[in-house]
Amino acid sequence: MIINKLLTRKGWRVVAHSTLAAAGIGLLYLISKTAIADIQQGDVSGWFILGVGIVFSLWLVALGSMLVKAELTGWR
Repeated sequence: MIINKLLTRKGWRVVAHSTLAAAGIGLLYLISKTAIADIQQGDVSGWFILGVGIVFSLWLVALGSMLVKAELTGWR
């Protein structure tokens, strides 16, 4: 059963790394929504905030994905 696989040490690490990737995606959504609203109101700093937010969010997604792949393939 899938629950038994998640209750192992490796399973918890995979869940934690997947959550990191999901947090990056959620952060990207929230920052882009806020920055787009600022840009529509004519605020110039919205572009900078959007750029930094996208870079940080994509970094979180890439890091989480790489950690999950490393954990599942047994890479050390």
